[in-house]
Amino acid sequence: MCSRWGCRDRESEGVVKVVDSSANAPRADNRPLLIVASCVALATLVPVALYQLKLISELPDPPLNVFDSERITMSRTAHPMGVPDGLLGFASFGTTLTLALLANRNRTAKRLLGAKLGMDVSVAAINAVRQVAEFGKLCSWCTGTALSAGVMAYAGRQSIREAVDEGVSLVENFRSKSLHSSGIPD
Repeated sequence: MCSRWGCRDRESEGVVKVVDSSANAPRADNRPLLIVASCVALATLVPVALYQLKLISELPDPPLNVFDSERITMSRTAHPMGVPDGLLGFASFGTTLTLALLANRNRTAKRLLGAKLGMDVSVAAINAVRQVAEFGKLCSWCTGTALSAGVMAYAGRQSIREAVDEGVSLVENFRSKSLHSSGIPD
């Protein structure tokens, strides 16, 4: 007879065996949420890219004074090296989605995913701050992308943690080998 606290063994009446509950614990790395948030980020970038490519004539905003998506997305800042940042974001978040889809089957994709998520959320945050600093307003579509990147980072926090741990380990190994080869004691 089993309950969520353990199992009673009929042969040894009164003895409770502890059942490993880690199999039923919620995953810290929530891949479905990560995939959905990646798709939302991509969806928010479609109208931006279409507007930047002049394939649509308006980029609507919610009726709040804090947004000015048209001015921000057509600015020089939104075209690094002459390329619309909507296209760059689409390529970037498409890569993140691909890594998220491959991470369960491919060890390299899993390793890269954590680093990519860290970069995505950092760039999204920098972009939002830059918009407020430069324009005093926000692009509503870009804000949706930034919020999606935040959800992606939350959903992939375990991957980010593993990427940071692996990076720290690589630096420590490199440092240790460099010190030993130079004859400098630790």
